[in-house]
Amino acid sequence: MWQEFKDFILRGNVLDLAVAVVIGAAFSKIVTALVENIIMPSIALIFGNTDFTSEWAYRGITYGVFIQAIIDFLIIAAAIFVFIKAVNLLTRNRFVEEAAEDEQTVLLREIRDALKKEDANS
Repeated sequence: MWQEFKDFILRGNVLDLAVAVVIGAAFSKIVTALVENIIMPSIALIFGNTDFTSEWAYRGITYGVFIQAIIDFLIIAAAIFVFIKAVNLLTRNRFVEEAAEDEQTVLLREIRDALKKEDANS
């Protein structure tokens, strides 16, 4: 049983997941700082107060907290979307260069095709 547990923990998927959780937590701080310190103050300049938590309540039911959570989620999701699009745009060129075939691969492919032609003709 101990060996199965070690195999489970040391499996690549578990380690990848652990790294993803740690990176996600760190990235969450970046996105939260972006939303709280840049995006929300910019929205406040345009629309005025953006805090619905204390203003929107009815007989003790603070539905403003729920509305604020929805707004925060949408803004955070949009910020992550834009960030991921920017990262993909910046890294796309690197992957295109890495995907380009080297000269040896092209030469070997030409030799293979020439040998196939020669076999077909004989």
